[in-house]
Amino acid sequence: QTAQMIEKARWAASSFATYPRESVLAIVESMARAAAAEARRYAEWAVEESGFGNPDHKEIKNRLCSTGLFDHYKGENFTDYLIDPETKSVAIPKPAGVIFALTPSTNPVCSVFYKAILALLTRNAILISPHPAAKASGADAARLLARAAEAAGAPDGIIQVIAEPTMPLINAVMTSDRINLILATGGSPVVRAAYSSGNPAIGVGPGNNPVYVDETADVARAAKQIVDSKAFDNAILCTNESAVIAHRAIAPRLVSEMKRQG
Repeated sequence: QTAQMIEKARWAASSFATYPRESVLAIVESMARAAAAEARRYAEWAVEESGFGNPDHKEIKNRLCSTGLFDHYKGENFTDYLIDPETKSVAIPKPAGVIFALTPSTNPVCSVFYKAILALLTRNAILISPHPAAKASGADAARLLARAAEAAGAPDGIIQVIAEPTMPLINAVMTSDRINLILATGGSPVVRAAYSSGNPAIGVGPGNNPVYVDETADVARAAKQIVDSKAFDNAILCTNESAVIAHRAIAPRLVSEMKRQG
């Protein structure tokens, strides 16, 4: 069944690669609007299913990764030949083809939105494998996007989802020579497996971000931003601050301001 999904995705990708920019933008905008309209419902569902995070913050992420993402990139041109007379060069946009995307339990729905919107903006097909701890909400979100895309004119099969992901199944897809690119977000084993699959892969594993506060900083503002960021979505993100490095001159003030921020 998964092999059939991949072949369907390859057909969809080859058809979609010929779409003009206005058609692509119309398709992706309809996906983004459909996703944003359900942002709250998916936020609550993801928390209930995975046991991770905060619905209010997940709703923000779902909105940022749908209409927010589309608005950010809609002015970019990913579909037309770009001619630069100065360098006498022509840049030719070439879609990757079929993208296999693994999404994490910490961002189960916004990652589906994010990867699918970026994949279709650049005229690729995408096959999504949601994290097993959040597979119902993740798969439902992928199907919502697929319906919106197809209703706006995208080829059938441009977005598909593995509703019951297992490690043997994921490994089989990752190592398939019918996949063109892997986008893997998750724990270290998933990222390592993606990089050793034999296919091109972009992996994002656990982060460990430091923040540096120097002596010229607005200390009260820095403290508030660090605390708000670290506490966002119950601190489950690997993109928020994991360590604070402070200049000796302001370190005591920063500590007391962070305490004041809770």
